[in-house]
Amino acid sequence: MAQPHYNSMPARGHGTAPSFNPSEPRELLRYFTELEFLFASCGVTKKAKKKALGICYVEYNTSEQWLLISGYQPYNASQPALLYSYDNWKRAVISLYPGANAATKYSMADLDQIMGKAACSNIKAIGQFTDYYRKFYQVSKWLTDSG
Repeated sequence: MAQPHYNSMPARGHGTAPSFNPSEPRELLRYFTELEFLFASCGVTKKAKKKALGICYVEYNTSEQWLLISGYQPYNASQPALLYSYDNWKRAVISLYPGANAATKYSMADLDQIMGKAACSNIKAIGQFTDYYRKFYQVSKWLTDSG
């Protein structure tokens, strides 16, 4: 099945536009994956346009923070060109969100929180238990596999 091709980037808030909720930092990598899929589909190749579009789809306070990251500004001959690459800017954005980086996706504190919440709740139905189990499994499996 062929992947859809877009002639232009979707408008902010459109159903096909990428979105990011800053209170869910683990979603940041997915946001950038969706954004980069659209870049490829729409033929966006210029680093300045990629950064501008990366900021366009997030809420106002988040965009203000991302604008302040050194490397967002247009190319300046007195600074190394590498500093201004889209990839470097993206890495700087990801570094603002603990848990967004694939290497620090989960911690023992996350597992402790899941178990503590389950211990304080009164699990009475199989659905409640399976919700707990899926969350526990997801975090514990990642922690075990990550060493």
